[in-house]
Amino acid sequence: MSTPTLTIAEVKAAAIRTWYQVSRERYPSALVPDWRVGTTESGEPLLTVQVIGQHAPEALHRFAADYPGNAGPDDRRPGFEYRPGRIVCVYRRSGVWIEMWHPDTPAAPAPTPAAMPRRLAGLFPSGRLPYPRRNPITVIKEN
Repeated sequence: MSTPTLTIAEVKAAAIRTWYQVSRERYPSALVPDWRVGTTESGEPLLTVQVIGQHAPEALHRFAADYPGNAGPDDRRPGFEYRPGRIVCVYRRSGVWIEMWHPDTPAAPAPTPAAMPRRLAGLFPSGRLPYPRRNPITVIKEN
């Protein structure tokens, strides 16, 4: 367990600034408004926030991919965890773990195509033809 070099308020401000730098242009409606402070199971400080808005899962993926980099030796780059009911992006900055998450909504099941009736093409003439089609092999040429 390392001691934070920055205060939790400074880490939170840096995390918010980094979030909006990375996601503002592409996903302006993905917001991180409600931060909560806690501790991990090992006793280290933890900041948690739910990402809300349209395209929040895509914004989390973009944030993890485009994260500017590590500032200190104890920092960790963002990584994804899939927990029951949540998509979580976790990283560490200045000894504080930061957890950004979004509810994992299951995708709608793909529709199953309806059974198509078999076409019996070639066996029966269409309704417009006065005579049935003839197979060229069975047509007998009369001389």
